[in-house]
Amino acid sequence: MVTNHGHVLACIAADPNVRLRDIADAVGITERTAAQIVGELGQAGYLTKTRIGRRNRYRIDGKRKVRTGQLTTMTVAQVLGVLLQALEQQPFS
Repeated sequence: MVTNHGHVLACIAADPNVRLRDIADAVGITERTAAQIVGELGQAGYLTKTRIGRRNRYRIDGKRKVRTGQLTTMTVAQVLGVLLQALEQQPFS
């Protein structure tokens, strides 16, 4: 099972220019929750946000390590590769 944080990260990986409204719709959460999760991911160092006009552009730090189990660690890029491939077969809902 993928957490909402994982789904949000996958949305951003698929489209770095994605709007919070679109993230919320894709994941099935409120726009406010999507904004909170994006903020948490930013504070944890998984992504950075750049303001371009009225829009945000996100950049994911693919080299950052993520613990995927008790002893297993992978980079964000590795986790997203597996996650995006799985979600292509079974979209967010």
